Amino acid sequence: MSEIKKDKRLDILGFLMVVIPLISSLLLWYWFKYIEVLKEMNIYLLVVLISTVLLTSIVATIDSHRLGMKVKIFGKMNIYGGMFLTFFIFLLLWVYSYPSFLLRRKNFGSRNLFIPLIFSVLIFWSSISYIYYASEVKAAADAYDNRKMHMRR
Repeated sequence: MSEIKKDKRLDILGFLMVVIPLISSLLLWYWFKYIEVLKEMNIYLLVVLISTVLLTSIVATIDSHRLGMKVKIFGKMNIYGGMFLTFFIFLLLWVYSYPSFLLRRKNFGSRNLFIPLIFSVLIFWSSISYIYYASEVKAAADAYDNRKMHMRR
């Protein structure tokens, strides 16, 4: 009975690790509809990106600690780093360490969540890219219209 509860907790953390980028994408699209000022949009995109990386790093650190994964600092003497080192590795090397962690979870008795993560991250990055592109195109069109109005005077 205790093994079933443990597996459910690990699956909940895995679910959170995959769903956080999707929730961020939904928030981007929802708020993109209502934000009028372009300067705020670029700042907003940066805030959503940083908060997504931060939240996923926190959840991955908790899950890796629960699974017993350690960061080997010095191989010959078996010196390992703690949770803070793991968190900073996830935070600073997020593009590599986060997907590789979800791929390696299966070696520690949990589920491999690499394929759902790829789907989730592709949606997240394409949302950020498209919204940034759309805001830049709108800014260029507004600048062109302002220049046209200025030339008519």
